[in-house]
Amino acid sequence: MYQRDYLLRMIEQFSVVLGKVIFQRRNQRFTEALELLAQAMKQLLGLNSKLVRALSAKDLISLLSSQGYFDTGKGLLLSDMLKAESEVLLENGQEADGWGCRLKSLELLLEINQLPEALDYKSDIKERMDELLPKVQHYRTSSRITELLMFYHSENGQLAKAEDMLFFLLEDDPDNEIFLEKGLQMVEKWLEYTAEELSAGNLTEEEIRAIYEILIKLKQNGS
Repeated sequence: MYQRDYLLRMIEQFSVVLGKVIFQRRNQRFTEALELLAQAMKQLLGLNSKLVRALSAKDLISLLSSQGYFDTGKGLLLSDMLKAESEVLLENGQEADGWGCRLKSLELLLEINQLPEALDYKSDIKERMDELLPKVQHYRTSSRITELLMFYHSENGQLAKAEDMLFFLLEDDPDNEIFLEKGLQMVEKWLEYTAEELSAGNLTEEEIRAIYEILIKLKQNGS
């Protein structure tokens, strides 16, 4: 309960800043909007915005961890800030930086989703993912993000989407034994699903068995 209240307080503080950012965006004062976000990042999270842009999602998780425990609330808030920053940058025509922030926001959420500390925040993560995913659906992501999306979609019962991510990975790296093994483990779990679960995931048992056979053949050919 304390962690939930703590997250809500931080989000409330950031909402005030975000209102000011939106005002600056409407008036095309993009530099001022970015400065507001940088100040909020420093005040609420103690992080420098330039450093955040330079670090990987895993490095950011390490920065927000203390004695081996990750502060999930701060991680979610950082993802919100990166998303807000990406929108300002994209509106200002800074495509590369804007997309970099958007994808880092996505990757951070996906990495957080894999952590044990995220168990009580699954609905918060899903809410953010539902907003971000439509904005990147036509963008070919890195292999790490694609792998994490595969796990995320499978966890949420979106089996056809998880299958797409798996075959994107194998298309780019067909001899990758790690991807093959993870794919096989995932599909083996699907074979235990009920007909209703399979239907909800937009796959049939026959399709899943066919996927499994393809993966087995790829593994045999690789060995």
